[in-house]
Amino acid sequence: MSNKPKTIRQMWSEKPGELEMRYNPIFELDGDDVLIKVAYTGICPWDVRAFTGKSSVAFPRVLGHESSGYVADMGKNVHDLTPGQPVTADFIVKCGICKACRRGRPNRCQNPTYQQFGGGYGDYIRIPRKNVYPLRPTTSMKAAAFMEPLACVWRGEKMLNLQPGDTALIVGAGPIGLMHMQVARLFGAQVIVSDLLDARLQKARELGADWIVNPSQKDVGAFVEEVTDGWGVDAAVIAVGAARLVEQTLTYLAPGGRLNIFAGVYPKDQLHIDPNLIHYGEFILTGSADSTPEDMTRSLMLIENGQVNVESLISHLLPLEELGKGFEIVQNTAGLKVMIKVNGEAP
Repeated sequence: MSNKPKTIRQMWSEKPGELEMRYNPIFELDGDDVLIKVAYTGICPWDVRAFTGKSSVAFPRVLGHESSGYVADMGKNVHDLTPGQPVTADFIVKCGICKACRRGRPNRCQNPTYQQFGGGYGDYIRIPRKNVYPLRPTTSMKAAAFMEPLACVWRGEKMLNLQPGDTALIVGAGPIGLMHMQVARLFGAQVIVSDLLDARLQKARELGADWIVNPSQKDVGAFVEEVTDGWGVDAAVIAVGAARLVEQTLTYLAPGGRLNIFAGVYPKDQLHIDPNLIHYGEFILTGSADSTPEDMTRSLMLIENGQVNVESLISHLLPLEELGKGFEIVQNTAGLKVMIKVNGEAP
C-alpha cells in the first residue's frame, strides 16, 4: 500500500518494569503474512503480570494480545482479504504438528510462536493469515478486541458441562468473571456472582446475574445453601488468582460438582484439600488455559451475534501513550476493562 508508513510507534519493554515509546521500522511481510493496523488493544492481567516481572516471559518485547484492527497489507500468498478490511487476530501461532496440536489441544501447543516484537501496543502487527479472523462490517472494533479473552472463557465454561437448570458460582467479577457469568447463562445455568467490590457486583446484576454476594458482608457458603436449598452449586469458576478461594469454593459444590481454576495463581501457592471431599462428593477439579482456533471462532460469533455483552465492560479508554497508567489501573482493580486506543477506527 502506498500510504504504509516506514516507521511505527511501539510501547517497548526492554525488561520488566520499563516502558517507552519507540519508533521502529515497519515489518517486512512473508508470503503468508498479514499486516494489521491496530485499532484497539485491551489490557489483559497477564500483560500486567509480565510487565511487573511476575511471569517468566522473554524480554525485550512489545506486550498486548487482545487487538482489533484493519488489514493494511498482505503477503503474496494471501488473496482472500482486502485492504481496509476489519479483522481481529490470535497472537499465538500454533505449530500444528506437535502431539498437543494433533490430539485436539492446540491451546497447549508444544512449539508455539509468539509475535515477540509485534504486540498489540503498537501501531501495526504482523500475523500469519491463518491467525486472522475477518469481522462483519458492522462489528464494533472495541467489542472485537475481546475475542481472545472471551475464547478462553468459552473454553473454560465448556469444560464445566453446564446443563439447563444448573446453578453456577463465579468467584470474581472482573471482566473475565463477568464474561463467565454471561456464558454460563447461555448454557442455561442460574448464576451466583461473588466479589468484594460492590460496583462490580452491580455490574454483574446489570448483565444478568441471578444472585450477587459480597463475602465481606455475608458468608458465601451460607448464601449458597440458602439459594440452592442446601444442594450446593453444580459448577464454580475461580476467576481470581487465590489458592484459598479454591479451597473454600470446593466446599460449596453439590454432589457431582465441577470446579474450574480459571485464574493463574501468582506467586505460586499450594492447595490444602481433604481428598475425601472429592472422593465422596464425586467432584471434578479442573483448570483451563488459553484457547483453540475453534474457541476463537465461537467467541467471535458470540460477540457479533450480541449474545455476550463485552463492550459495556470497558471502564477506561486510554491513548497508547498512557499504557503505563492503564497497567496501574488494572493492577489496582480501579475499574473493569482498560482498553488502549492505538489508532482507533481509522482504516
